[in-house]
Amino acid sequence: MRSKRTLINIAYALGTSLLLLLLGLATRRLMVFNFGDGIAQATGVVEKLFNFFSIAEFGVGSVISYRLYEQIAARDHEKISKYMSMYKWAYRAVGLLICLLALAGAAALPWIMPGADMQAACTVYGLHALSTLSSYFLVTRRLMYTCTQQGYVCTRIDFLFNVATYLARIGIALWWPNYVLYFGVTILMNTAANLVVAWRFRRDFPYVRDVRVTLDDFRSLGIFHDLRYYLVHRLSNTIYGSSDTIVTSRMGGAALTTNLGNYTSIADSATNIGNKIMDSFSAGIGNIVYDKEAGRNDHDKQVFWGLDLFSYLFASFVATAYFCLFQPFMTLWMGADRLLPFAFLLLFCLNEYVGWNHRMLGSYRAVLGHFEQDQWFMVASAAVNLILSFALFPAFDITGALAATVAAHCIMWAGRIVVVFRQYMRGSMGHYLCMQALHAVTLAACMGLTWAACRAVPLGGWLGLAPRAVIVCLLPNLLNLAFYGWSSDAAYLREYAARIVRKRRDRT
Repeated sequence: MRSKRTLINIAYALGTSLLLLLLGLATRRLMVFNFGDGIAQATGVVEKLFNFFSIAEFGVGSVISYRLYEQIAARDHEKISKYMSMYKWAYRAVGLLICLLALAGAAALPWIMPGADMQAACTVYGLHALSTLSSYFLVTRRLMYTCTQQGYVCTRIDFLFNVATYLARIGIALWWPNYVLYFGVTILMNTAANLVVAWRFRRDFPYVRDVRVTLDDFRSLGIFHDLRYYLVHRLSNTIYGSSDTIVTSRMGGAALTTNLGNYTSIADSATNIGNKIMDSFSAGIGNIVYDKEAGRNDHDKQVFWGLDLFSYLFASFVATAYFCLFQPFMTLWMGADRLLPFAFLLLFCLNEYVGWNHRMLGSYRAVLGHFEQDQWFMVASAAVNLILSFALFPAFDITGALAATVAAHCIMWAGRIVVVFRQYMRGSMGHYLCMQALHAVTLAACMGLTWAACRAVPLGGWLGLAPRAVIVCLLPNLLNLAFYGWSSDAAYLREYAARIVRKRRDRT
């Protein structure tokens, strides 16, 4: 059942997200050229500001979800109902707190966006606030779908409404370029999607009931204890994900912020696809860790190493694709005058590699809890990111800010290594570090050889990009197959894939 649901989640993720990626690219181009750098800058800054405000969530979703995995494995409907009710009321409180933070944060816009059109910026800010707040009061039912590996249900619903949103935005940008309508349509579609999920939830999980919860329930289950430590994680993750845009807006201006947003919008869309693929495994990881019948055995360790290799294969492909295709694609999509420096591109690829390479490790870390064990790594990550960003930007521009982000990301990764190999994979840290050193060497070979092969192909418009894309799809994966195809971890992945295919063939 786990394998089947993982496959379904991946299929829906790929099928829907690729179309949304194309629509998103068209929408971004229309927004930049029809509304100008000012609106594009405001959009990026406001999105990152609300990422900061999401600190008010305190990580309650992550804390409750890793507890929920255990109750789902035990089929304890009473505790599942209690956790879901706690989640609902916690998110209502979070929504109110974010509302207050949003009111206070509006005062920071003139400092973050010096010289910008404040009327337009405040309008975009207000519309984004409405969209964000509506989700906090309606989104909680999605947690059960994620934890039971049925995220594809929400993906199908979101896909329909996201397509409608993009099409409406494209129509508005082309024929009635009004940014209030452009951003306002998102509020309507997000609300409608969440209402449909709520209707479906009542049908799919009839045993989940609203039950009375009190502050004593939160205390007795140790939620406040976990939240206290997880807040540090939440803060560090938020600073890591948002600081570059805000620092660039403050110190670099509207045009540079817009150019950065062009790169990050593509990466965010690709990350959305990757996250849905990886999240398809995350719920299975939670079920493995808390499955009392399975216990902790050699098979569990084999699963870990197999998934870790999968993370590397995914990460090296993503980093190589960005390295070889990003600048040619950006030239064709937005124009050569919108390109950022080559040093920025190299650091951007490295940062993406770090994130995807330890993605499965991060999933294990998330379900294990014990957030106090790596809190000081997270504090160091946040401090390094902020201090280095402001220190390096005057000398190295946006490249300096991104270098700070890469350093902070590596510190975050180190903390997750400590927790996973202390709590779950005891005695295996040395092997993990040796494998990461080997991965770094093979990554350099994949990127360098693929870059050389792509450079030999003239660009020559959109059609000229196709041969490079084919090279990127084939060469790094063939190199990795040559490097790792003989390993026991690769054998496990082949066996896992074959098992899924057999199950699907038997069903047909």
